[in-house]
Amino acid sequence: MQHLLHIRTKLRNNSLVALFPVLFISLFFPGKIFSQPDLPDTIVSLWGRYRNAGNDSMRVVYLSKLAFFYNDYVEDKNKADSLADAAIRVAELSLRPDLLLFAYNSYLESTSNDDFFQKSIAYANQALQKCRITNNMEMRWRTCRNLAQVYLSKYIVANALSASSDAFLIANALKNNNMIAESYLCIGNSHEFKNQMVEAYQNYFIATDMAEKIGDRALLEKCYRQMSKFYSDNKLFDDAIEFNQKRSTIILKAKPIDSVALMWINLDLQFIEVRQHIGLNVKNVKEIIDFAIRKRHNRMKAWEFALYRKSLLESDEVVMLYNFYKNSYPDEFEKLFYTDTEMYYRLKAYFTELEKKPDSASYYFRKAEQLVVGSSGMSGIYKSNFYIRYGQFLVRQGHNREAIEKFTRSYKLGEEDAFFGKFEYMLTASRHLEKLYRELGDYKNAWHYASMNLWISDSINTITKNDRIMAEAVKRERSLKEIGAERDRQKIRQGKNERNMMAGGVVFFIIVSLLVYRNYRSQKRLNALLDESKRQSDHLLLNILPHETAEELKATGKASAKRYDEVTVMFTDFKDFTQASERMSAEELVAEINFYFTEFDTIISRHNIEKIKIIGDSYMCAGGLPVANETHAYDVVAAAKELQKFMMAQQKERNSQGRSCFELRIGIHTGPVVAGVVGLKKFAFDIWGDTVNTASRMENAGEPNKVNISGETHEKIKDRFKCIYRGKIAAKHKGEIDMYFVE
Repeated sequence: MQHLLHIRTKLRNNSLVALFPVLFISLFFPGKIFSQPDLPDTIVSLWGRYRNAGNDSMRVVYLSKLAFFYNDYVEDKNKADSLADAAIRVAELSLRPDLLLFAYNSYLESTSNDDFFQKSIAYANQALQKCRITNNMEMRWRTCRNLAQVYLSKYIVANALSASSDAFLIANALKNNNMIAESYLCIGNSHEFKNQMVEAYQNYFIATDMAEKIGDRALLEKCYRQMSKFYSDNKLFDDAIEFNQKRSTIILKAKPIDSVALMWINLDLQFIEVRQHIGLNVKNVKEIIDFAIRKRHNRMKAWEFALYRKSLLESDEVVMLYNFYKNSYPDEFEKLFYTDTEMYYRLKAYFTELEKKPDSASYYFRKAEQLVVGSSGMSGIYKSNFYIRYGQFLVRQGHNREAIEKFTRSYKLGEEDAFFGKFEYMLTASRHLEKLYRELGDYKNAWHYASMNLWISDSINTITKNDRIMAEAVKRERSLKEIGAERDRQKIRQGKNERNMMAGGVVFFIIVSLLVYRNYRSQKRLNALLDESKRQSDHLLLNILPHETAEELKATGKASAKRYDEVTVMFTDFKDFTQASERMSAEELVAEINFYFTEFDTIISRHNIEKIKIIGDSYMCAGGLPVANETHAYDVVAAAKELQKFMMAQQKERNSQGRSCFELRIGIHTGPVVAGVVGLKKFAFDIWGDTVNTASRMENAGEPNKVNISGETHEKIKDRFKCIYRGKIAAKHKGEIDMYFVE
């Protein structure tokens, strides 16, 4: 009743704008708006400030801050979403575009983009539209940066890289070094998600170097955190620890010291230890958990419990985990039922088995399985791991046939997941299946999984080798960057020394200084000429060959041919080009072809595709080389769609002007090729194999303004693009081929 009287008073005394967030939040949190003793003091204080806010700007600010703390401290994603939404409603009713832009971006920065992805994308696009209308470049940069993070939350890397690049261009136009540095971080994130680790490191290094020169502590701490995470992900743990220590130094210099930030660094260091398969110190674990409980920082507490659980379960220390919960945190274990029910049932299954209660353990495994099956948010490898544990339990109880069913499910779930870590779970499941089938006398299935064991082991070895190669490449890149930075510092010191010598006032030293200076300038001019010559030769070589091939050629004097097990090749061709060329002069024809192919070069560069060659009016390129990747088919199809979009825009423009225009056919096929450099003079990078021939046939069988792909390519991209099956179509010297048009 008092709550309703409070609302009536608001209706009498305040405008609808002032009341709206109170009404909105009341629907979700009745009776708990201004009195929440279970929240951190900061949140209680923010509620008080919100209640006493005298204008819409302050209401939006406090609602946005509350959303951040509910998401970051309390880990209540739904409440954070509702509060950030309320801030947007207040801004909308205020009729102030600047306040609405602030609210949109605060939503993107204070909520879980992964859980509210579609809403986040909608708000980001609305913010960009407002930015274009108001010409607010600072907010446009902020929106592009946030939009990149939203796309990365769902691993939509191409869109993230595009948004990051837009942010970089805006930051450059504004000449804002802080924004430029943050844009480099965003671009680095996109490359890292694309598994382009050297490119990611280059962007992170530039951002960090800029932050160190600027001296902004918040920006520098963000850069050091990103560098630490990057090194940890690439298993360069000493470097990761080094940058965490740099983060600690920055935080300790600030007054007052942020104890929460220091504790997060401690947790990050523990994460590195887990990745190194080093057991966590239980004393340190308890320090972080007790600190989080005192601060009522639910997110930190949940992360530390999850990390310690992961460490103990991976090392099969279930007894230690049982004692940890039972003796130290029994209440926290019971709370787990409400925050992570599936994990609660899993642990109950482990613990009741330890207590010699197999029937109870079986009951809890079944309860957990119901949640695992019904969850759309769990990853495939998480589910795969669950079924391995379930199968191992059934083996211990002597239920081998039931165990086979669980291990088979684990294997298939791992097989369907796109994450590289799946092979570890597939191998464990496969080994169990081989053993169980052999014990049952089913040698056919036993042999099948034995062969799978060999294949998976080879895959793991290949990934491990590639990881080592990538780590070495990153280390080399860091060495080069640090050498360059040291050279710059030496130049600065050298300049200072020269100025000190010139300030002596003694004629002899003045003369010597002038001689040194003249020599320095001569050397500098010589170095500049050499650098310019090298730059021009490198630029010329990179226009002919891919970067990796060019580096190999410079280092060894030759470039060896390489086999690629899977790339995606694209051919394009202009319809009726021969007839059109007869109506043009030589100069007009060259200018026209140059116009189109220049834009083609720009488009494929954005999609990480290598141009191979041009044959007349035919344009040939390929994805997945010279550096192999898993996204080549998606990259090439996305580029093909952009090519057709460009061509159709040209057709529309030229038709309106009464000018002739070309129509484009595109054919795409995926398969193995051999790539290398041919010739001694005017050498060129080229690819060979049946895949190239088939891609050419796909172009011949295509239609103008369409993207024609083979069945092999369709298998790679069918989850990302909608396609229309054309049926089996005859291709010269290839028989009938399954073909699809990409919509």
